[in-house]
Amino acid sequence: MTNTYTKASQVADDIYARLRTIRIADGFETDIGRDVKRGRRKLPGDDAPPCVVMFEGNDDVKDRPGRIPSINVQQGYAIDGFDKCDPDNPNDQAHKMIRDIKRAIFGGADPLANHVGKVIYLGRDIGPRPDGAALVQARVLIAVDFVEDLTNP
Repeated sequence: MTNTYTKASQVADDIYARLRTIRIADGFETDIGRDVKRGRRKLPGDDAPPCVVMFEGNDDVKDRPGRIPSINVQQGYAIDGFDKCDPDNPNDQAHKMIRDIKRAIFGGADPLANHVGKVIYLGRDIGPRPDGAALVQARVLIAVDFVEDLTNP
């Protein structure tokens, strides 16, 4: 591994940077990387999409060695893409966002897994929405395993 991450903030910064690359001009299917938000729960309005929101979940301490000040952590992330869609076929745009998010996290010349112990795909979801709405949400869930140094968090 090159440039091994030992801080939750490093992992979050890397995921954020990867999501920002999701642009049609860079070979992706959507432009949700145009606007990446960290934890925002409510979009400002219908003019916000395309965008993607990264939510950090609770960390789960997997190993607590005795006197060694480092721990094995599994950190969960929910990555939600939002985009305008054909109101009659919203899942088409949702599937594009899901593919783009997966490619940004797991693909490329230097995938996130090169910097942490493991990146785990946990699933995806297409958000419920009222019929006829021209906005769709797609979620990808991942977990990242890394070793955190508690003396330098």
